[in-house]
Amino acid sequence: AVGVRAFAPTHSPSRGRVVLARRALHPPSPHTTADPITPDGPRPFVKVAELAELSAHGARSHVHLGGRHVSLINWRGDVHALDSLCYHAGGPLAVGEIEDVDGRACVSCPWHLYKIELETGEKLYGATTWDPEKGALVPDGTKSVGVRQRVHDVERRDDGWYVRLRLDGSVESDKYATKDVPGISGARRVRVPIEVG
Repeated sequence: AVGVRAFAPTHSPSRGRVVLARRALHPPSPHTTADPITPDGPRPFVKVAELAELSAHGARSHVHLGGRHVSLINWRGDVHALDSLCYHAGGPLAVGEIEDVDGRACVSCPWHLYKIELETGEKLYGATTWDPEKGALVPDGTKSVGVRQRVHDVERRDDGWYVRLRLDGSVESDKYATKDVPGISGARRVRVPIEVG
């Protein structure tokens, strides 16, 4: 089972005795190709999916990358990457319906129907204003409350889809992105290379 750990005996050269080491039960993902890591440089792009996985409009791939739940979504030929779990209550945002909101592609969280723009991570809402002639609230277009969902960089390369985590600053979706929750069913773990000092 994914995420289940087992203990395997290994030899400890420092004490000459057998110790129990933790290891994952599942084999490493074949998607481990990454750009080199440079000290104080940008985070590397890491291969997370084969080209065919995201070739169709509406295709999705869910991964666990660098400790975060991240989803890739192909919408009209553009592939977007964002934190999989909704910033609002940790719901499975990335499995929600995609809607066009005033010309912007948004994923709709299935729990509370929040609209999150795929490209920017902004939370959009239908604004209203008071119309004194009608004595009622009337629609006033679509507005943004700002970025609430973290989005990540995506590159299409000859051998697959690559993601670079964007982790600058603080974004509300951070509070759920690394939680040990069921997340998105079928998410595959992708190893990120470790920087060597």
